[in-house]
Amino acid sequence: MDPAERFHDNPNGIISDKELNLSWLPKDSKLDLGKWCNWEEARGYARTMNSCYPGGFADFRLPTKAEGLNLFNKEYTNFDFEGETIHIHKVFVPKGIYYLWTSEVNEEGKALRVNLRDGTTEFVDKAIKDLHGTKLVRTVDR
Repeated sequence: MDPAERFHDNPNGIISDKELNLSWLPKDSKLDLGKWCNWEEARGYARTMNSCYPGGFADFRLPTKAEGLNLFNKEYTNFDFEGETIHIHKVFVPKGIYYLWTSEVNEEGKALRVNLRDGTTEFVDKAIKDLHGTKLVRTVDR
């Protein structure tokens, strides 16, 4: 699939990932809440958003490691809150996060983040807040 055609902005305000059969919210938690969030707050953001039924759905969640890494693509150019390049599709609302919380937790209780500037991953303390947030995703029923 042509990377430029992978994501589609739908009339219901949800972004379709045609390649992975996922739906994403167009804004991240920083843009919606106006603040950074630690891992637990990111999970709380998912619960809050699901109570509002965005796009008519209540099953949005933090992305897995694979989903977060697949969101990143060097061919995509968007911009984070500092005006720096992040490599996510332009259909997503700009000026958000570059450290993306995922649902993955290791045996030490640290959560995995994806750096949307360079595509690296790292397990870090769940309490870290500065520069962190999440994008919510759901699996589309086939």
